[in-house]
Amino acid sequence: MLISSSRKPSASTRTLCKHLASFFGCEYFNRGKMNMDEVFTLSHGTHLIIVGEYHGNPGSITIYGPEACCILSINLSVLKAPSAYPARSGITPSLEGDSNIIPLLHAAIFQDIVIDSTPSLSLYISQKEGIIYFKELDKVLFSLRIRSYRIYEAKSNGDAYCS
Repeated sequence: MLISSSRKPSASTRTLCKHLASFFGCEYFNRGKMNMDEVFTLSHGTHLIIVGEYHGNPGSITIYGPEACCILSINLSVLKAPSAYPARSGITPSLEGDSNIIPLLHAAIFQDIVIDSTPSLSLYISQKEGIIYFKELDKVLFSLRIRSYRIYEAKSNGDAYCS
């Protein structure tokens, strides 16, 4: 999995991207002037997460599959800003909660994440509250409020929505 930003990310967007990459143990790079085809080439057939902006703050997360097809788009706002914490290496977070996007995330990009286990890192998504919590040993590292989301499903002919 690869995480990138919008073309001209603010400092808060770059910080969120770095914390997401550290949390999931994947690579982050600043997109800069690259077009999306170049970004997909850099992802080498893995999943890609693009963190977009809204009024200079992180405002969306768009998840693309290995075939450069959009899987999920989440409009969000940062509730609790990420604070500094050490880099994670080799720790796989659990995926928990009551949201209807959990099975999609698990099936689409987090196949190696254990659902409802109890490791030191966990990603908890609350449908009722509309919040994504990034936790370490039950301490919230940072949280994102889900404003809205869109699940991209296959077209009637079986093809996915690709860019």
